[in-house]
Amino acid sequence: MQALVQPAVVYEQITWTGYVYDETNKGYFTQEPFVTSFQCTGFVVNPDGYIATAGHCVDYDSTVREAILTQVVEWAYVNDYYEAQPSMETIATFARNWRIDGATSEGTADLDVAVAYGVTVSGEPSGKALPARVLDVRSADEGDVALLKIEAENLTVLPLSDNTTTGVGTEVVSVGYPASVDLVTDASFNPSFKEGTISAEKTTAGGLLPVYEISAAVSGGMSGGPTVGLEGDVIGVNSFGIEGETQPFNFVQPASNVDELLRAEGVDNTLGTVTQEYRAGLNAYFAGDREAAIENFEAVLDTVPSHQFAQDYLQKAQDLPSANPVVRLWWLWLLILLAALVAVGVLIWTLQRRSKAPAPAAAPAAEPVPTVTTDSTTPDAEAVADQEVDLFCPNCGRSHTADDHFCAHCGHRFE
Repeated sequence: MQALVQPAVVYEQITWTGYVYDETNKGYFTQEPFVTSFQCTGFVVNPDGYIATAGHCVDYDSTVREAILTQVVEWAYVNDYYEAQPSMETIATFARNWRIDGATSEGTADLDVAVAYGVTVSGEPSGKALPARVLDVRSADEGDVALLKIEAENLTVLPLSDNTTTGVGTEVVSVGYPASVDLVTDASFNPSFKEGTISAEKTTAGGLLPVYEISAAVSGGMSGGPTVGLEGDVIGVNSFGIEGETQPFNFVQPASNVDELLRAEGVDNTLGTVTQEYRAGLNAYFAGDREAAIENFEAVLDTVPSHQFAQDYLQKAQDLPSANPVVRLWWLWLLILLAALVAVGVLIWTLQRRSKAPAPAAAPAAEPVPTVTTDSTTPDAEAVADQEVDLFCPNCGRSHTADDHFCAHCGHRFE
């Protein structure tokens, strides 16, 4: 969420300067003006330097007048402006006869608005104050939105929601610079991101103006900042809270109020090429598409070389796995080569062991199997009878003739 929203969020330093005229004594209290400052937040709604904020941030209302007159009361008391030396409480009652003038105007203090980025996203260094003009303002009772203009281009923009799907239960994130941020001492700073939901839809100005009640804990200084949906589109402008509540209880003005101011100035809530490329790069990065993310972020940096978020995410995108392992995964080929070398070494070692082992003894030759031949002719009985047959003694195994009755060797009697 931070990468999506912060490049379009600006810090605002609001300064009112006034000379206080004493109607009773017919003169100004001092030759030097009294100065009071406030802090607010804004967000870019058009790449050519159009910024939305809360109306009460730049409206000359009772809060501004009271802040200046309180300083005058203290000054008059400390410097014994009145001869009778009345108490501060008494001096405060005289304020109804005082008038606040600007350097060239009567009845209104002079306004100076400066905006700055917490990070470098627009070609300007972070923390550098850029003067802003107030194009239009609606007071807290009329919608509490205002439109500012700075001299810049190719800014990162937040899209405005049409609020058609916004309702109770919608998850939101309120963004703004906390009151602790000091533009003078803080060269770089980050806005706060407060999560919550829309808890109710209500109205102000006698039921004429819709507002959203949110559970996000919006603190001082975050007025004028965007309350966005989870896709990064602006649902509303941080407006006001209820004092004395222990739980978060804040209200935002619908984004449609800002759109009305833009249309009155003939300006559209267009994203511009830089924002489109930047958001496309974020989508590609979180989808793991390394090549597309690099292409998008490089396109942003071609136009705005100092875009810090594009620089950071370009580096992150370059660390993603490549879709072409031949280019990125050189180490994988190294592992394959090492594995091949190991395999060759094992093969050579195995062959060497086999060459050194004794040859197995030859198996003994098998004795020839006697061949039995059968004469196809049948001898006559007389021929068979005439053939001499070898006989053997069953006792000693010596041969004898058929006519012998005893073995000539062992004397065994033949049956």
